[in-house]
Amino acid sequence: MIGSKVRVKVSSVKGIRDPEGREGYRIEFVEVRQKPPMVIATPREVPKEVSSMVVQISKGIQTAIPGGSSKEYELQKLTLILTREELEAFEHTPYPNQIYELTVSKGNLSFTKVS
Repeated sequence: MIGSKVRVKVSSVKGIRDPEGREGYRIEFVEVRQKPPMVIATPREVPKEVSSMVVQISKGIQTAIPGGSSKEYELQKLTLILTREELEAFEHTPYPNQIYELTVSKGNLSFTKVS
């Protein structure tokens, strides 16, 4: 079976300390997905002029509310907690908004930097 690939974005990187007092990092990844198009349907018995007005008003409301005009949304995907040594072995220095391609295959996670 070929691995599954997902584009993930670094949403946050925070410095932490583990129970033994070692310095570490909490790295949170999110998957950015496209919102499906909104479909607005009106009953067939409603006149066409009224239907088009309802669609225009609905689109106007979508752009007026916070986040309504956004074409994508973020889905929490993965959180890594690594010590400094583990982060160095990771061979990537993640910063917020960096994009990686995450490949999941045969029990392995592989990260490839995209941007």
